[in-house]
Amino acid sequence: MTMAKHFGYYDDWKSAALECPRCGWKGTFDQGSVEYYKELMDSSCPRCDCHDAPILAIVSYPTTEESRANWGKLSDEERRGVEERERFLANFAARKLRDPSQLPDIESPSFILHWDLFDAEPDCETLIKHGETVIFREPAIYEGYERFIDVAKILRARYGSALCDLVPTDRSETYLYGDRLSSPETVAEARRKIFSNATGNA
Repeated sequence: MTMAKHFGYYDDWKSAALECPRCGWKGTFDQGSVEYYKELMDSSCPRCDCHDAPILAIVSYPTTEESRANWGKLSDEERRGVEERERFLANFAARKLRDPSQLPDIESPSFILHWDLFDAEPDCETLIKHGETVIFREPAIYEGYERFIDVAKILRARYGSALCDLVPTDRSETYLYGDRLSSPETVAEARRKIFSNATGNA
């Protein structure tokens, strides 16, 4: 079986010749059926059945380090995007929840917390709330469902079985789940596992 070609973002993937091992179609990446994901994009044969079309090529999106290493290939707009990303990552690293000791005491034998969003682009923030009180805030990550799981584990470590759940608010869901169809169930399953033996839970 022919494996899909793998390209770095700054490789010459746009002009690379692709060929379907099943039907013989030939073309370039952009002439195939292109799908976009969080960390990569791929191109499948446009002629084969869309539900079983071979993936011909995969292009990984660049890290900031890779972009810096290829700085001369970037447009001014792309450079600004990289610099903005670097600023965001530095801000997130400085402000993110890392340890249970960053969290305040909550004097209650059983409670829930909410994962909320303060939406003020370009400075969206994730808010962890106990009722109307914000107990922690950090820069929000789009499609931040993996971050949700990390934070839920830190919260559980801090509050133990007294914390019954971390519940996303309606306002937070678009930013939390993004475009990944499986992310709501990923979050729901994590909540079931992390808070399964919380006080007051069945």
